[in-house]
Amino acid sequence: MIVKLKGFIEFCSEEYIDLDVNGIVFRVFISNKSIDKIYPSKSLVSIFVYEIIKENERLFFGFLEYQEREIFSDLLSVQGVGGKMALNIMSKLEINEIIGSINNQNSKIFLSVTGVGNKLANRIIIELKEKIKKKSLGISSSITTVNKDNFNDLVSCLFNLGYPRKICELTADKVINDNNQMNLEELIPIALKYLSKPKVN
Repeated sequence: MIVKLKGFIEFCSEEYIDLDVNGIVFRVFISNKSIDKIYPSKSLVSIFVYEIIKENERLFFGFLEYQEREIFSDLLSVQGVGGKMALNIMSKLEINEIIGSINNQNSKIFLSVTGVGNKLANRIIIELKEKIKKKSLGISSSITTVNKDNFNDLVSCLFNLGYPRKICELTADKVINDNNQMNLEELIPIALKYLSKPKVN
């Protein structure tokens, strides 16, 4: 499973970017808001990826923040919400709006998204309210803006190794706060050492 891509934008449309990763070009569907932030750019771009594999196609959906990918994943779990619809919702609404509306059971805000009617809006609220309530999506306030990228990258690395997402977030939070001057390569072995213990303290 591919969880993150780093490369250079070769082509950009209103719905996707073609990302050149060491000579292999991936088509990644991405929100308009994210496209506005990264294009045009000749610099290396880092994209969190959610991969959907079907019988006759393989789709990549891209996000600039780890939390965006998590919300996208939650939306996909709702009956009637596919990849394109979930991305439309995220193009129209901010993450805080989505989380706040679900927590407050305010389905009306989803009606502003093309293709979302009353039934689907209510279904999003009903099916996600417990999941959003229990799930920790925010980065600890003790983590500075400078360390957010390290937090996101470290969580992705640990999750890709097979650890539960919640444990990855708790471990990354502790490791970065205890070693905030280190880079990702130095943080990974420390995180793995924490994970070798019976509990994350």
